[in-house]
Amino acid sequence: MKPLHLHVLLVSCNQLAMSGSRMTVMLYAAYLQASPVVIGLLAGLFGLVSAFVAVPVGRWIDRMGPRKPLLLASVMVTIGGIIAGLQEDLAVLFLACPLIGTFNSMFQMTSDQTVGRFGEPKDRPANFALQALGMSAATLAGPLVAGLAIDHLWHSSAFLLLAAIASIPLIVIGLGLLDFPQAPQRGRTEGFDAAPGWTLLRQQRLRRPYIVATMSNAVWSVVNFMIPLYGAQIGISATRIGTLMACMCGGVVGTRALMQPLVRRFKPWPLVVLAQVLIGIGFFGIPFTAEYAALVSLVIIMGLGLGLTGPLSTSLMYDASPPDRVAEVVGMRMTIANIAQAVVPLLFGAIGSVFGVGPVFWTVAAIVLGDAWSNRSEIGKKGRGSGLT
Repeated sequence: MKPLHLHVLLVSCNQLAMSGSRMTVMLYAAYLQASPVVIGLLAGLFGLVSAFVAVPVGRWIDRMGPRKPLLLASVMVTIGGIIAGLQEDLAVLFLACPLIGTFNSMFQMTSDQTVGRFGEPKDRPANFALQALGMSAATLAGPLVAGLAIDHLWHSSAFLLLAAIASIPLIVIGLGLLDFPQAPQRGRTEGFDAAPGWTLLRQQRLRRPYIVATMSNAVWSVVNFMIPLYGAQIGISATRIGTLMACMCGGVVGTRALMQPLVRRFKPWPLVVLAQVLIGIGFFGIPFTAEYAALVSLVIIMGLGLGLTGPLSTSLMYDASPPDRVAEVVGMRMTIANIAQAVVPLLFGAIGSVFGVGPVFWTVAAIVLGDAWSNRSEIGKKGRGSGLT
């Protein structure tokens, strides 16, 4: 197996453990008759700590290289699952959730840094697309594995099974079976050396892909609660709502499966603008119809766009980052993403409760399409990232 493919497999194992553990926590807390407030708090704990520590953790990853952070992250995610599985108590989940969520974020940050170093700079969009495809599959498989384990083995066994999956990267990396790509030499990078932390975003070449990446995370947060809410309001069944979400995820996975030939034929920015237009069309059109076939078509269109924006924005962000500060930049994105996951649903939920769901969809469409319009100036420009590595 090629090192890149093995690395993506290990990332997928960690992500599967994370997504499965999240659902298991929610179902186990509900079984223990925890209140909705407590369950919501547990859900928030998966990303709360990472929102505050992602940037300094990113700096540490840049200094240490990938091996030690990946080992530490695997150990802690595994311990989080073992703790939840061995002690059947609601209080234990308040320790397991931040452990699993925080160190899953560390694993992802380190992975983003490492995947960008495989091959040549021109290979990065395809490499990040492959990683995104693996993580998408793991995100879908995690709840399925957890659900089967809960039904047939019980909650505690589900936690332990997911912990065993999380330990696979620990075994592979600990035995030295994965060859990491060579790190870039530390040195001066024009325009960046004096820039501390968040001031890096003053550079337009980094700020633009950062906005795209952050917007993609925010859109996912809106989609995950607005589509079920809209479906419930127009009276379609829970099964059909779930099928809508699956169709959207199918669009995401389908795009990422075809992404390698796409990025080899087209430059990243035209694809980013196209993806944002697709997302905008989907959001704009949904409130105008209650026809199920039309809704399926619109969510698939949205999924096609969302499948493109994530890996493309990560690749562009990597290209525009200082070579020895990639994980720090990814950490800044992780901080914004975790904050968005907490704030965006509350904000748009409040708007929806006052004005209805239509204005929420149209507001998101206007924001995404507006950014697509501003990014049109990047189409046709020569890539500037490859010279940084």
